[in-house]
Amino acid sequence: MPADRQFGWGAVIVFPPVIFQMAMIYTGQVAWSIFGLALSVTCAIGSSWLLRPWFEGLPRKERRRITAVPLIAYIGLGALWVACTLLLAPESRAQAALLLFIVWGYHSLYGSGVEPSSSAYERLRGRLRRAAPLRVAVNWTGLLGALIVLESLRENSNYPTVFLALMGTVTLSCLAGSIRVFVRVHRLCAKLDEHAGDLIVELEKLRALPDDKRLEQRFVVQKAWNTLRRTLVNKIDTGLSVSGIFVLPGKTISELHHQVYRVMKTGGADDVARRMVIARLRMMQLACIRRTDTLV
Repeated sequence: MPADRQFGWGAVIVFPPVIFQMAMIYTGQVAWSIFGLALSVTCAIGSSWLLRPWFEGLPRKERRRITAVPLIAYIGLGALWVACTLLLAPESRAQAALLLFIVWGYHSLYGSGVEPSSSAYERLRGRLRRAAPLRVAVNWTGLLGALIVLESLRENSNYPTVFLALMGTVTLSCLAGSIRVFVRVHRLCAKLDEHAGDLIVELEKLRALPDDKRLEQRFVVQKAWNTLRRTLVNKIDTGLSVSGIFVLPGKTISELHHQVYRVMKTGGADDVARRMVIARLRMMQLACIRRTDTLV
């Protein structure tokens, strides 16, 4: 199929399931809304396959812009889903709570999958900027679902005070957790900036030292890289390996690993490789500007 025709089909098939899904949520059809969610995901996967030939023929700058579209769509559809669910809440609390839990569970397990892995260094600043607000918003969405359930139980209980206390405790716990997410992001940025800077210094030393001292310096560079690598494999907004937004994709970390070791083996003599590694490390530092906090 020609690329332009694939683009047309890919742009069209993703919209009807989304519209159907929003309509089912608004009318309170929980089973059909879940079916619409599955259909939307399937159509999104099909659209990505149809759009691939057209996408690969674009310049790098254009591809970077377009790969942000799934992320924007994900956030927009999530917000619309929550808005429709809250409109449904007064009529059917159980259905509204279930739909809110779906949003929380989906993002907790698969939400980081919408993050574009291309242009990983250029997009790092954006990931650091939105990771905490997005995670906190999703956590509060789950909290709203829990509060709806507890409020429903409180109205039918002989001990409403107990449920009020439980609702207050859950809310305060979510508030404390939200603060911890922001603190984690600032702490991660501080470590990322520090460890990237240390590796830059050690690479520059490796190049400047005489040949008889470069062997020892290679071990220092390796130690600095291992420290940075342990920071890069963390998730920005959580301490879980299965949930959260990555600092850098695994493939990008592996590529940087091979580039650093190439500089080490040549003793800094490969000027092109050294400049490339340092440029990428400086991009990490620039992404962390105004988000570092060494006091947390």
